[in-house]
Amino acid sequence: MRGLVTEKTLDRRVQRTRRLLHQALMSLSLEKKYESITVQEILDRADVGRSTFYMHFQDKDELLVSGFQHLQSLLKSAQAVSAALPGKSYERIIGFSLAMFEHVVEYRGVIRALLGSNAEAVVRRHIHSALIAVSGQEVKMELQRRKRGNCPVSPELLAHFLVSTYISVLTWWLKSKNPVPPKDIDVAYRHLVLPCLASIFG
Repeated sequence: MRGLVTEKTLDRRVQRTRRLLHQALMSLSLEKKYESITVQEILDRADVGRSTFYMHFQDKDELLVSGFQHLQSLLKSAQAVSAALPGKSYERIIGFSLAMFEHVVEYRGVIRALLGSNAEAVVRRHIHSALIAVSGQEVKMELQRRKRGNCPVSPELLAHFLVSTYISVLTWWLKSKNPVPPKDIDVAYRHLVLPCLASIFG
């Protein structure tokens, strides 16, 4: 029992350290270009030792990527909620949409800063990967529900189209001087892609 308590305590410490380091990186990215941020600045901001940092991460890029780990669970939760809502079954494929917009608006400043830095490719790749994982699975489930072995376009291409369009809309929205609320941009995204889904599954 004592060993279990110690293990839980250590786990909480690890999570706290990782959270402090990530928060330090995010706050620094609002003040200067990502490529100009040094590991030492992150350590000073988080009040964490250098050896502790390298126990968890190889460099600041790996620290940045670690922030996307919770995104997958957020998207899965959004998909589960959308499954219980009224509407066409194929609309569940993009059930992540509003939740993702709401999540992004919460970190709007940080994401805008990262998209304008050397970290842009990393940010785009991980957002794309997380959305593909969720929407791709939903496309396959929709095909199974309808007992369709064939599809006018491949499931992979369809998921890629939905996600690429989403990221284009997301990027445009982030760069807007007077961005509309998440609900409004979600409606706009749905106007763009639901006709496509209806033509395949409607």
